[in-house]
Amino acid sequence: MIAKNNDNSAHRPAEKPSKEQLSELIMHLHENRTAPPSCGNYSEVVQAKKAQLQAKMFGKFLGYTPKPRPEIGRRLEMAMWMGDPLGDAALLKMADRGENPHAIIEAVITKGIEAVENPSDELRQVWQQISTVPDWVDWERIERGARFYRRYGVQGFTFQGIGTLDSYRFDSIALPLMSTGQYTDDTAFNRFLLTCNFWTEVSEPGGMRLFAPGWQVAVRVRLLHTLIRRSVIASGKWDVEKLGMPINQVGLHGAPLVSSIMLGQYLKLLGFRPKDQEIADVTHLWRYIAYIMGCTTEFFPDSVDEGIQVLFDAFNAEYQTESEESIRLCQSYIAAFKPRSESRGWKRLKDWWHYKSIVGQTLLFVTPETVKLAGLPNPLFWGILFLLLNYPRNLIQDTLRHRLASYSDRLDRKKRDERRSWLNAYLKSADLIYRPKPKY
Repeated sequence: MIAKNNDNSAHRPAEKPSKEQLSELIMHLHENRTAPPSCGNYSEVVQAKKAQLQAKMFGKFLGYTPKPRPEIGRRLEMAMWMGDPLGDAALLKMADRGENPHAIIEAVITKGIEAVENPSDELRQVWQQISTVPDWVDWERIERGARFYRRYGVQGFTFQGIGTLDSYRFDSIALPLMSTGQYTDDTAFNRFLLTCNFWTEVSEPGGMRLFAPGWQVAVRVRLLHTLIRRSVIASGKWDVEKLGMPINQVGLHGAPLVSSIMLGQYLKLLGFRPKDQEIADVTHLWRYIAYIMGCTTEFFPDSVDEGIQVLFDAFNAEYQTESEESIRLCQSYIAAFKPRSESRGWKRLKDWWHYKSIVGQTLLFVTPETVKLAGLPNPLFWGILFLLLNYPRNLIQDTLRHRLASYSDRLDRKKRDERRSWLNAYLKSADLIYRPKPKY
């Protein structure tokens, strides 16, 4: 990795920052910067053979060949300095006042800003943003996008998890995830379930309306991001000059793009046949979800081809690494699906097949380099078997869905029930209360 010199080197704490230094870092890290964090070098990464091969593969399998865009790449690099200024400022003010952020946010998302006694100006600004629908929002498209997103059922959850394994090789993503203590070892599966619950709520009919369950959980996740940023930087072990801001704007764009553009395009490999407008609609849905979660949505695409281009640009904005943290995250995700020791009989057999299907899907959705680096199980046999078993069914369902409105309605109800049943089999109501536990 090539080291880069950046301005404002005094921003990097040599030890745990004081309360004043912490606020300064979180709120002003992005100011007066003329170069990106040293982990980012779009102009070099995008010219490497790996990026050129990636562009060819996108063209072959996704139908559009992206090209290097130095100006966009530069903007992405610089966006790594910024988190969520509104949310971060509100949290810091709560900390200054000695307030409980979870209690305050819970009051806001259930009753509105009027439920908070003497709210800060910073919190009022957050409320103004999350309670005011932007002019670009089209509710008909959002509902169509949610319906299309539901069409994938539990398979959609699985892909969104597997589809992020390559991104774990970016230190700016891997290290904050490791710091929460919720993505490795025996906690990984529970954390995945919580994320699946989030995906479920935001895509239910009306889920992103004001005070709806999906809208509420999106705001809760936004709060968690601010808490994690604060915790990671407060540890004194986060190298801001190398990595920029934890959970930065590039990362805030990344997950919604995986859940929309990548989901719609990559799952064609499993026989799904979405229309371009359906993928565009689910991208519109995720643009609004990301907006509620503190993302600027500056890089969000308006079309499928533009979405593929943005994915290419974002993936090549930062060097990939072979760090211990990256490897452990990949291994923990796959191992999380192994049958539990208490699982018996038919359930154990189902859990065993589910685990093997996860292994198999790394053949389709994870680069061979990452599979090899992380020492993941050989996916060849299980990947081919999974493809043979699922491709025909998905193709038939989508063919009928496009031709028969009544079948499409029945399939939507079936997939909604499928998602809820799957979650209810594992989650308890108490599990839905998540608190980040720093490991630093």
